[in-house]
Amino acid sequence: MTGNIAIGPDAQINHALSVLRNGTAEGGIGNETRLLPGVVLRADPELKAGGRYTSPEGRLLDLDVTTAGAGSWLALHLSLGGGEYAPGSFVGFACRVAAPEPITVQPCLRSGTEDGFVDRFYNKHILAMPEEASHLDALPLQNQPDLPLHAPWRELILFLPTHSFRWSLHDLRVFVI
Repeated sequence: MTGNIAIGPDAQINHALSVLRNGTAEGGIGNETRLLPGVVLRADPELKAGGRYTSPEGRLLDLDVTTAGAGSWLALHLSLGGGEYAPGSFVGFACRVAAPEPITVQPCLRSGTEDGFVDRFYNKHILAMPEEASHLDALPLQNQPDLPLHAPWRELILFLPTHSFRWSLHDLRVFVI
């Protein structure tokens, strides 16, 4: 039985990740690959991204990405919903990752504004190596004047390499405190 009884600003995305973790899915990768509502892999069309994704039961996501162009971005977008954050809030995440060849992933908090959006990158990059590794980071919202405390929508974005790669996101948990 699956239930969504969690509350709080991180409840929506953590429920979607739980559904992905507890089920199975697979498919092809294109310019916009919707894994679940609120979990989307997006690629710059110039990148000409292809490949396959799988989500084996008990794990979130395995990506086997091929690129044939010179685009500038490829990213996993995780919807955090919208609303108000307190002035002393932190938006963070913990994850476990692996990759056959070393790659880095750059996490970002994107907040919607009237004029578009504001990106705030986390201080640490996620390093994926052949052996599974854990990563933890949190972004303080205090003393960031251009980062809105109220936003109609927010996303945690994991910017991936723009060359062909394989990457496993074994687990991901998001928190807003």
